[in-house]
Amino acid sequence: MKWTSEEIAGLERFYRGNLINSITGFKSLNLLGTISREGKANLAIFTQVLHLGADPALLGILFRPQVPGMHSLPNIRETGSLTLNHVLQGEEQKAHWTSARWEESEFDAVGFEPEFLDGHSAPFVKGARIRMGLSAEQEIPIEINGTTLLIARLQILEVPDGCLQADGFADLIRAGSLAGMGLDGYAAGADLKRFAYARPSGRPELI
Repeated sequence: MKWTSEEIAGLERFYRGNLINSITGFKSLNLLGTISREGKANLAIFTQVLHLGADPALLGILFRPQVPGMHSLPNIRETGSLTLNHVLQGEEQKAHWTSARWEESEFDAVGFEPEFLDGHSAPFVKGARIRMGLSAEQEIPIEINGTTLLIARLQILEVPDGCLQADGFADLIRAGSLAGMGLDGYAAGADLKRFAYARPSGRPELI
């Protein structure tokens, strides 16, 4: 199949959404934890998380246009705090369920347990193997489609010892982290290959 931009715009809405969400490839898969000023914990599945830099350690999180009933970004604006928790193999159904429009806390509704660490105000997911506590630093509105890019600074990072290689590389396959595909697909990594630093002088070797 091949489409022009005009043909893409004319596709049925849900077909178009599935198509465009899936063609960008495998995505990071996180449960984003926040808490309101009144103390109500919120948990939401996110695939739009990207690396922005390591010095300082910054991540970007893309938020959809805000409508009533969404709590993650309003909570972050109130408290300045959030967490990202990798989704483990076997927990994808519960993680997906957090995307429902719950009135109660998603932690209680789907069966994840909140955990608070080191004075960080936002809740982590207890049992998640890779966890990050972050502070909100900057919001960038994207006017063309009403989304918001949040830039967040890493404050706390947890990675299991057995998943760290000598050079600091975090092996997400060994950690059991899942990847997202499109809006509702979940995949586990099957193999890992790393290559030496690429130079024009020769093909990079496996490391």
